[in-house]
Amino acid sequence: MLTNAALFLGTSAVLAIHATTAADIQRRELSAEVPTKIELLSGRSIPCAVRAWSGESVDGACGTTRWEDIKPGGVVAILRACVPAKDAAASADAVAVVLSLPAAEAAGRTITDWARRSGATDEQLTAARKEAEVLRAARLEREQKAVRAKLSTLTPEAGSFPKTPWTVLSDAAFEQASAEMLEAARAVLSRAGTSGTMHETKHVALLAESGDEAFRSDAASLEQFVGRWAQMFTDVGATLALQGRIPVVVVGDRDRWRLIVASAGCDASMYPDVLVTYPVAPAGAPPRALVLVAPNSDRARQRYFASVGVARAMLHSTSSTERGPAWLNEGLPRVMAEVATPTASMDELLRKPALVALRAGGGFSSLFHATYADPMWTGDVGIAQSMSYIFVRWLYEQSPSRLFRFAKGTMSSIDTVEVRFQKAFAVSLAAAADNAVRWFQTND
Repeated sequence: MLTNAALFLGTSAVLAIHATTAADIQRRELSAEVPTKIELLSGRSIPCAVRAWSGESVDGACGTTRWEDIKPGGVVAILRACVPAKDAAASADAVAVVLSLPAAEAAGRTITDWARRSGATDEQLTAARKEAEVLRAARLEREQKAVRAKLSTLTPEAGSFPKTPWTVLSDAAFEQASAEMLEAARAVLSRAGTSGTMHETKHVALLAESGDEAFRSDAASLEQFVGRWAQMFTDVGATLALQGRIPVVVVGDRDRWRLIVASAGCDASMYPDVLVTYPVAPAGAPPRALVLVAPNSDRARQRYFASVGVARAMLHSTSSTERGPAWLNEGLPRVMAEVATPTASMDELLRKPALVALRAGGGFSSLFHATYADPMWTGDVGIAQSMSYIFVRWLYEQSPSRLFRFAKGTMSSIDTVEVRFQKAFAVSLAAAADNAVRWFQTND
């Protein structure tokens, strides 16, 4: 809902001046401040001199407080104190505010009875209930936007991507898309005040800040990586439709790495090794993957992290861009990279935290039900990544083709994850998790 507070400065009466909102509820400026206490859901009680209220919030000397952050009973108390006696329209709007709140049944009955005594008609109260639905929907949309904004700073992998399958590009369109993404990659380095030497293969365009010719070998290795896993996707019936060569930017300086990660809107402390961003493609096409690789003195480890990024780009370009569950989205790229680059010796490092947790009585259930917005991922991301890796690696060792068939279906099917898993592995996800726990309690 939109308001324009400037329109109300200096107002000396209770005005029925409207600001256009998602719901049809007036913002009401009070002729005199109303002293009250705001009883927050957190348990805090804030003394406040109220100056105005709307469908979204209450405003006063203590600032702006959204209704959903206040105890329903406290909302009723504030509105009853602020609405003039026998103002039927305002009391009906107050009903809409309270009814829009979660867990406000008792408060809703109280405010409705009070509104009737204030002169609100049945027609006005019916309209108030409809307004409550509009307010509730607007609040939900606002909360979802806030979550998406928060997630976008946590990880681009939490982003919402279209479900529409990629189009396999013609040779000319592939080259055009490759040129566009190469420009995006060069722009990343340019914004950090540097440039890169390009090493190009059929499916990879590697830009290294360093001119070391060893990066030519890295590009060739990543090309082999693409070929290996492209064949796996083909074998399980998935279509790999790369939208141009996969751009891989290898940064040579740690300070520039932090600058580049920050410019992508992410926290550099969360990305010490690799980050995949998704710039929006021209002409309204879905976002394309851009792989950013941090400096690393261990070339095998750096190649492993580049492979994680390329795996993400491949998954993004397979069947559809739709994301699988967080545990699969995090586990599978690491498995693909570790299997292809064993000299990096990442397997033992990736397993350790999960093995400790499982042998202390932990399990996979909370992982399966966690999104990137949940504490599993917003808290100790290291253990979440380790648990994801170890379970997906166990599935890979049971049957690589079943795992990739499941992954392909997860990104393109309308079935639930559990149904897709059952179809791919002929066992429930819960049963597979129990089997994996028993295995890891005595095996590494």
